[in-house]
Parts: sequence; C-alpha cells; structure tokens
Amino acid sequence: MPFKLSLRARVALTFALLGLVVSTCLAFISLHFSAAYVGRVAREMLRVEGDYFVQRYTEFGVLPQTHSAHFRIFLSGATGDQAPPGGIANLEPGDPYELGGSGPRRYVAVHATADGKRLYIVLDMGMEGVRERRWTRDLIALVLCGTLLSAWLGWFWAGRAIAPVRRLARRVEVLEPSRRGAQKLAPGFAEDEVGALALAFDNYQEKLYGYVRRERAFTADASHELRTPLAVIRGAIEVLLDSGQCGTAVVTRLRRMQRGADELRDLLDALLVLARSDEAEANEGRTPDLDGLVRSLLAERRDALDEKHLRLAHAGEADIAVAAPQKVLRVVLGNLLRAATQFADGGVLRISVARDAVAIAHEGSPAAAEATPLDVREHALGLGMIRRVCERWGWHLEENVGSNGDHAFVLRLEPRPDPA
Repeated sequence: MPFKLSLRARVALTFALLGLVVSTCLAFISLHFSAAYVGRVAREMLRVEGDYFVQRYTEFGVLPQTHSAHFRIFLSGATGDQAPPGGIANLEPGDPYELGGSGPRRYVAVHATADGKRLYIVLDMGMEGVRERRWTRDLIALVLCGTLLSAWLGWFWAGRAIAPVRRLARRVEVLEPSRRGAQKLAPGFAEDEVGALALAFDNYQEKLYGYVRRERAFTADASHELRTPLAVIRGAIEVLLDSGQCGTAVVTRLRRMQRGADELRDLLDALLVLARSDEAEANEGRTPDLDGLVRSLLAERRDALDEKHLRLAHAGEADIAVAAPQKVLRVVLGNLLRAATQFADGGVLRISVARDAVAIAHEGSPAAAEATPLDVREHALGLGMIRRVCERWGWHLEENVGSNGDHAFVLRLEPRPDPA
C-alpha cells in the first residue's frame, strides 16, 4: 500500500525542496563570487605593490626588506633569501600567475626593472584557504537552516490555506439532510475555490433532500394504500370465523388465510423499514424478551404445525433483550420458521433461543420426491429479503440443508468476528 501524505505535509515538503534548491544555488553562487573577488583583489594588490617596489628599486637600487607572512619579494641575479625559487625563476613579466597545485595557493607578479632584471612579488594565500573552509561550513549551515525554515513556513502557510477546507469538511460531516433538511454552506465562505466547493455541496444537498422527501412520501402512501386492503381481508376473515356457519375444513382454510395476511403485514413492515434511508428511524425500537417473541410466533403457527404433524422442541432463556424493533424480529423469525417447515411432513421442530443466537432446525423423515423442489430457497417467501434485513442490523444468518431436504437456520445476533 503506497504511503500517502496529507495535503499540508505535501505542501511543506514542496517548500522544503524549494528552500533546499534555492539555498544550494545561493551557496554555490556565493562561493563563485567569493573566489572571483579574492582573485581580483589579489591581482590588484600585486599590481599596486609591484609598481611601488619597482619604483623604490629604481630610485635606491636595493631591494626593500618586505618578507612577511603574506608578501615575499625576490630579484633575479640576487643571492641568499632574495634569490627567486626555482618554481618562479622562469616566469615572464605580464599578468599575475596563480600557483597552487596540492599546496597553498599563491599569486606571483613578475615586473621588469630598468637595469634589465626581474622583480618577483609573491602573495601567499594560505590563510585565505582557512577562510574559505570556514565560509563553506557557514554556507552549509545556511542551506540547512534555509531548508528547515522553508519547511516550517510551508507547514504554517499550508495550515492557513487549508483551514477553510477543514472547516467545510467539519460542517459537511455533521450534515443530515434526511433529518434536518438542507443547510446552506456557501454563505459562510468566501467567493473562491472553497466557496465554489461549498456551493456544490449545497446543490447536492438540495438534490438529496428532494430524494428523501419523495421517498418519505412514497413509503407513507405505500404504507397506507397496502395496509387498507390487508385490514379489509383480515376483517372479512374474522367476520366469517365469528359467524359460526363455516365447517371445519373452511375454518382451517380461513385460519390459514389469516396467518398469510398477518405474515404479509409483517413483511410489508419490514420492507418499509428497509426502504427508509434514515438509520435513526429504522433502528428505533427494542425487543425486551426474545424468547417471549418466539413463543408468541409458535402459538400463532400452532395450527400450521399440527397440520404438518410436527412435534415441537423449544428451549430458550428468558428476558433476552435485543436492540431491534419487535416487528422486524417477528418477520425474520416467522420467515425462518416457514422456510424450515414448508416442505416438512412429520418430525421434530427444534428451536433454541440463546443470548447471541436463535437456532431453528427441522429433523424428520425425507420428504416425498414429488413434494421436494429443486431449490427450496426459491419457495421460501422473502428469504432473500430476510438476509438483507440481517445485514442491515449486523446479524449473520447461517443455513444448512440436509441430504433429505431438512433445513436448519442459525440467526446470530452479533456481528461475525473478522477472520484472522
């Protein structure tokens, strides 16, 4: 994974590189001009001093005693200390010579005297080398300080420059158009790039809030229009059941229709909850007793279980609270019960309610071949939707199908741990 720097760090790094380049260029330019200046000063000193010494020699006929730490004077044809060394004795009069090699740098000027001799003036620049080394160290320190100063200035100015962007990000982070409506951001920012970005967020908020309003209107209309015919169907069934004029077979069918209407009502509630984009509204509600809810579902489906000749084996813990709406848990568990027993014919329906999971399994004899579909899940009404509901609340649904077609479901009410 590539290492990513923040915008502020990238700006500071760019400033540091710019400071390094500029400081280095200034250091090299300074060294160049310093060396050129020293050369010009040395040549000018040799010219002035040479004219003076030639004039003195012409007037008095003797060589001045001016040997010092920097200047030495030699005369051709002289003996002793005034005799020119072998390295400069063959130099011709003209422009000053620069000698150095591996040793200290020296400048030599050769002047012709009136009596045909040559006057050698040597300027020793050994101390200048010490000064140049100190100057080089100072320039290195200047480059380092310039780089650090540029990095700090880049960090400081970048922080000032991106402060409006951070302020905009903080305001966008707390926006909730679905609950609070569209809140204008652009008036709080200048008419620059950040202001244009805030205006774009405002336009997007308006579109999003429009979608939310249309979604709420649709879910409200759908809830009303779909519940009304279901209420009519349930009312008609209850009237027929209370009339006492129906035979046993008709009563059984009416109760089955009543259960189907109840399941359709619960399924509609779950679909409407899934359709809402507002998580706070969708997550409102709490189930105080999960095992009590399971017992209520089993009581409602007692007739259907008896028709399938199923024996019930129920074990559960009391007072298990679940942070989810009861109607959602009801439709989830109801669909799992129906999927587990849809093609059952006898056997045992085992239900286990624990604090973190609900297990529903059918154990029985193999179903008849003509009664067993190729894919039972295709006939389990809403099972795909139930999986989406589980994902919405962070639950995990496990399904096992036996060789004889028996189904077993485990609804885990806690998110699965990530694999190591």
